[in-house]
Amino acid sequence: MPPKKNPITDPTGEKASAKTAQEADKRTRQRLKSKGDNQATTLQKAAQKIADTTKNVEASPKNVTTVIGTVTNSFGNVVESILIAPSKTATTIKSHDAYGGLSLPTFEPQSFLAGDLFVDSSTLPRTSKLEADAIVESIEEKRQTLRVVGANLDLNTDVLKTGVKSEKMTQAAIDYGIAKVNTDTKLTQFETAEVQYEIGLTKLDQTREKLVHEQVTLEGLRNETDQRKRFWQEKYALGESRIKQVQLAKYQLDAKIGAIEVEGETAE
Repeated sequence: MPPKKNPITDPTGEKASAKTAQEADKRTRQRLKSKGDNQATTLQKAAQKIADTTKNVEASPKNVTTVIGTVTNSFGNVVESILIAPSKTATTIKSHDAYGGLSLPTFEPQSFLAGDLFVDSSTLPRTSKLEADAIVESIEEKRQTLRVVGANLDLNTDVLKTGVKSEKMTQAAIDYGIAKVNTDTKLTQFETAEVQYEIGLTKLDQTREKLVHEQVTLEGLRNETDQRKRFWQEKYALGESRIKQVQLAKYQLDAKIGAIEVEGETAE
């Protein structure tokens, strides 16, 4: 296959390469724009769903205690989240995309592949070595600027971290003060426990004295029992003695009557 010839107006083919690169860049931008439009449409639908859900919940607040709804975009990320409580509606929309909201430039290899391997057929723009060196040097200088920015950001981060440590020290001092108050509270509880212990000992002594009182009462009752036994024993003995006396008197009386009768019979 004979090599393609460039027209006279573009003998080096530089203009054609630049045009091809511009067309490829245009197609890339159109794809990014289409992707952004699709994401915007998804977000609009999510927002409309939020509004409809909110209206439905407000229409019947007595029947709904908590409603949580989620909608995901084409990347599977959460687009919105709703939390609705009785007599209060809070709507939060939080969108995410795969690039964190950035419009990233992309390099499409297919647009710059050399179709004819025997000629300069790639659509990549031409750049001389001097131009490339100048561009690379300019980019490197910009990177050095970013290095300065990064160093300042690191410095600011360290300053903030030191501030956080200072706040933590202040918080630790507050915790120490709280601990001292808690220690005093514990000491008060300890002293209260000691007083309660002394009260318990006093009540124990009172209980022991009551026990002695009861023991004395018990001993008295036991002695009274012995006295009652002896009382009834003596009373019984007295009764027996009286019975014997009566029997003896009756015997003596019978003997006198017998003697009188004998004397009467002798006299006759």
